Amino acid sequence: MWRTCSFVLGIIAISFTVGNAQERFDVQIRDNMFRGLAGNEAAFKSVMVTIEEKLAEDPDHAAALVWRGAGRYWSAGQLFRSGDIAAAQSMARAAMADIDRAYVLQPANIEVLIPRATVLLVAARNQRDSTQARNLAGRAAAAFESAFALRQVTFDQLGQHNRGEYLSGLAESWALAGERVKAEAYLRRTLSELPNTRYAERAAAKLADWNNRQPLNCQSCH
Repeated sequence: MWRTCSFVLGIIAISFTVGNAQERFDVQIRDNMFRGLAGNEAAFKSVMVTIEEKLAEDPDHAAALVWRGAGRYWSAGQLFRSGDIAAAQSMARAAMADIDRAYVLQPANIEVLIPRATVLLVAARNQRDSTQARNLAGRAAAAFESAFALRQVTFDQLGQHNRGEYLSGLAESWALAGERVKAEAYLRRTLSELPNTRYAERAAAKLADWNNRQPLNCQSCH
């Protein structure tokens, strides 16, 4: 099943609060992107036009590429639900091409890493083939780890929501990748650093039952 809610909220959860907002492309598109991914067709069309215009100006604009990939992946979900499987698969491939190219262009840009990680994590959740799911999740985990490393100096100063999204994204990615030891370390860190929160509740549930496939992130988005 294509989990739209987790994609809509999860992809925005950290990306719009990762650092200095001045002149960031995601800040320019955030309102329409949020409304679009939540189902507002006009807003979605508008934000995708804005993204395409940016890419027309600069084909190597990594942030625009990664967000076009996010939009395309969401569109793939819509096509999947409508029953147009071939078109959905084609759109999903285009989405992955965008997020991969964005990463090649700017592998240390947190504005690229978080949307990329989130798309890959959602793709891993949706993937029925276990080998492909582990591969996607491993790539998501790598992107989350890179973003997390960039945030280490100020991580303790972030709000509960931001810290929870990082830790849960890392835990779930590693769990889906089959790296239980790494996943457990982040789950236990969640319990330690975010007690009495939904993040801790989901972390405890995961530790008690590794077959529990409930998404770990996006526990305070809505």
